[in-house]
Amino acid sequence: MGDRDAKAALFAEFAAVGKALGNPKRLELLDLLAQGPRSVDDLAAAASVGTSTCSAHLQTLREAGLVETRREGRRIFYSLAGDDVAGLWDHLRRVAGAH
Repeated sequence: MGDRDAKAALFAEFAAVGKALGNPKRLELLDLLAQGPRSVDDLAAAASVGTSTCSAHLQTLREAGLVETRREGRRIFYSLAGDDVAGLWDHLRRVAGAH
C-alpha cells in the first residue's frame, strides 16, 4: 500500500469516527459509557430513548470502533473500546468547553 493509499484509508477512518461523533445522542451515550459499562436497557433509560433507537446508535459507535460489547445471558453490555477512546472523549469535552 502506497503512502497515498495509507492516507486515504486513515482519512476514511477519521470520517467514520467523525460520523459516529456527529450525533448528540451518541455523544450522550459515550458520556454514559465513560462512567462505566452498561446494558443496552440501562443506556436507553438513562438517555431517554427507546431500546431500538439506542441499539442503532450503539451499533454506529461500535462500527467506528469506539465501543465494544460483551454478552451476559440475554443482556448485552457496552463499554468504551479502550483507554484511547476515554482519552478522546475527555479531550473532546475539554475542547468543546474551551470554545
